[in-house]
Amino acid sequence: MIRKIFKKRKIKNANFFVEPDEIFLDSKNLENFDRQQFEGRIEKPIPKKTIIFLGIFFLFSAVLFGLRLGYLEINKGEAYLKRSENNTLEKQIIFADRGIIYDRNKVELAWNKKTVDLSSTETKTNFPIRTYLSDGFSHLLGYVSYPNADNKGVYWQTEFIGKDGLEKQYNDKLKGENGLKIIEVDARGEIHSENTVNIPKRGNDLITTVDSRIETQLFSFIKTLSENNLFQGGAGILMDVRNGEVTASTSYPEYNSEILSLGKDSVAINSYLNDKRKVFMDKTISGLYTPGSIVKPFLAIGALAENVIDPYKKILSTGSISIPNPYFPNQKSIFMDWRANGWVDMRQALAVSSDVYFYEIGGGFEGQKGLGIVNIEKYARLFGIGQKS
Repeated sequence: MIRKIFKKRKIKNANFFVEPDEIFLDSKNLENFDRQQFEGRIEKPIPKKTIIFLGIFFLFSAVLFGLRLGYLEINKGEAYLKRSENNTLEKQIIFADRGIIYDRNKVELAWNKKTVDLSSTETKTNFPIRTYLSDGFSHLLGYVSYPNADNKGVYWQTEFIGKDGLEKQYNDKLKGENGLKIIEVDARGEIHSENTVNIPKRGNDLITTVDSRIETQLFSFIKTLSENNLFQGGAGILMDVRNGEVTASTSYPEYNSEILSLGKDSVAINSYLNDKRKVFMDKTISGLYTPGSIVKPFLAIGALAENVIDPYKKILSTGSISIPNPYFPNQKSIFMDWRANGWVDMRQALAVSSDVYFYEIGGGFEGQKGLGIVNIEKYARLFGIGQKS
């Protein structure tokens, strides 16, 4: 009994060092263990050679990194400091697409084409280039001025500006709003991150009343007629008299809207400037014509329809016509022509806008029969003249 108590106290109060070989099995598999399951291999000590090799490797790596760090900090420190100062956050414009101009049938007359920024060699930004339908639409559509940057890529003009035609008239509607993004650039000029601050807003589209097919045919007709007869140019407008919608409006000669927008082809632009035919003038709205002349074609049609005059009959215009005054028989009412046009038939009278010719076929004179006030009103109303909206 005393012996058992002594053993328990001995184990309880034991406080002595236990050798590793007393608790770990041999590093080798014993015969009674399953070697395929690695039984009996609890721990195998790392060889001293491995420890020495790792120590040398880490020491060599530390020395190598230390030398490289010293080289960068001491020898190249100032150079990299200057380069690191260029690590900045830059603002970059996201250009908004300009609204598309359509004809009445949703055919595109002016649209956008993605390309590289033409005004900056450093800033590679998608830059929408304006493209136009041709021929016959230049004066109607006009052209634009693109955003411009200096030689450092800083934009001093950040928007498209309409310079003529519909591009100018509806510039505020078409232009949209540019967006903005922030880019992080390192010393090597490499972009590390981009964040869009403002999303660009596309411009509004514009649907016109013009029919592109009729516009093209009208321009082709005027161009051919002008070239074959050595005219300086010509213009034409087709309008729906019921609601005032313009179906076609074209002027010849015309410029190339894309060339003027880009502004790069100095040879072509100088040829426009030196052309005596006044390429930049839209003859449909900028020409100086006698306002009364627009009624002469209607009087001519009426005179032919009512058999008032043979189209080949010639009437003399000496510069004026004198008509007896019914209220003062001794006095005559004199109506002036804009010039003495001589003998003219109907075709020539329309070409030179002879007032005397149409005075005579309108009201009659001497042996020439006239349409009379009733028929003048009739044909004027057929073409919408004098009608109330």
